[in-house]
Amino acid sequence: MKHLPLLLLLAGCAHQAATPTAMPVTLDAMAADSIAHAMVQRAIDADAKGVTPDSLYLAEAEVIANGAPRAEAPRLAGVGEHGTVQLGSSRFGVTGSYVWGTIQYRWAPGSAQQKMIDGWATFVIGRLRSGEWRIMHVHSSTASPEPSS
Repeated sequence: MKHLPLLLLLAGCAHQAATPTAMPVTLDAMAADSIAHAMVQRAIDADAKGVTPDSLYLAEAEVIANGAPRAEAPRLAGVGEHGTVQLGSSRFGVTGSYVWGTIQYRWAPGSAQQKMIDGWATFVIGRLRSGEWRIMHVHSSTASPEPSS
């Protein structure tokens, strides 16, 4: 009886060691993921309005749309004026001071004479020493146009 508490303790420890555990998610990772989604949404909303949100981007940010550099709005490939951007799926990962991920989007024109355009973008967002987050890189592309018949 004297060794019963020790045996129970050891049995409990053995059970915990055999149980697989999930990798913990830190509050920082969850916060960074949330920040990334908010920044991407603000960047897309600005593109749809034709506004360049410089406060979201590093001064030396690299923005590529359909293979060509872009410095002004709209920065995402396929996005034009007088329309709206609808977000599709997105996926972001977080490592240290960087958040990266992909989104799918669709530009819906304000005119019935224009076609909707589907696009995909990859974002890299970094945390500055000041603690602020900025978009460092965006690469976006649209689906190839269908050949005319």
